[in-house]
Amino acid sequence: MQEFLFALTLSALPVVSNFMGAMIAEALPTSKQTLGLALHAAAGVLLAIASTELIPRVLIAKPVWATILALFLGGAFFVWVNQLLKLSKNRLRGIDLNTVSLAIFLSIAIDLFGDGLMIGTSLTIAPHLGVVLASARVVAHIPEGFVTNAAFKSQNLPQIERFLLLAAFIIPVWLGTTLGYWGLRGQADLPKLVVLAFTTGTLITAIAEEIIPEAHQTQDTNWSILTFIGSFALSMLFSSYLE
Repeated sequence: MQEFLFALTLSALPVVSNFMGAMIAEALPTSKQTLGLALHAAAGVLLAIASTELIPRVLIAKPVWATILALFLGGAFFVWVNQLLKLSKNRLRGIDLNTVSLAIFLSIAIDLFGDGLMIGTSLTIAPHLGVVLASARVVAHIPEGFVTNAAFKSQNLPQIERFLLLAAFIIPVWLGTTLGYWGLRGQADLPKLVVLAFTTGTLITAIAEEIIPEAHQTQDTNWSILTFIGSFALSMLFSSYLE
């Protein structure tokens, strides 16, 4: 039970960092340059984790085609969900603001559910892998929380409702963690690696199709590039010393 409580604590960290980013949006006016730096940092950290921690583990599975297929399906699943969310947002334009806010909430909730599933699954494989993934998601969710709360504010949602929605993000991440941890605890390596590969596919696709394009829509500078490669290198360093 202590291990499961550790998993819940670890998976709560991205929600905490999401809330931190939201509080920055509450206190400060939106700055495209600051947001761009944060998104570049998030992209660097997540890309480092995917390339050095996740993909090498996916490739050791026997048979390897199973995990590679799962990785592809994870990416395809992200594309499908993302398309559904975009269609929903397009249809909700001009409709009740609370409905639009709910669509924003659901998009982040799905992302956090995937985070919880990834963290819960990774802890059944290697404890340090769960710590590394949670740390990476902590960095990534600060700009995401900033953007989310800024979107809530743009919908003129009252502050108390914004805070309640932000706090409710703990539900999907803990649900994902519970499914990943108890569903795969004690199982053979292949099912664990298949689930890990699936979530890796969603993560890689999110980096390529969401985080990096959104980062480039802000004010790009040489500092943005240095922030990206610097966060990539620091993440690799952190991961190396944690093993």
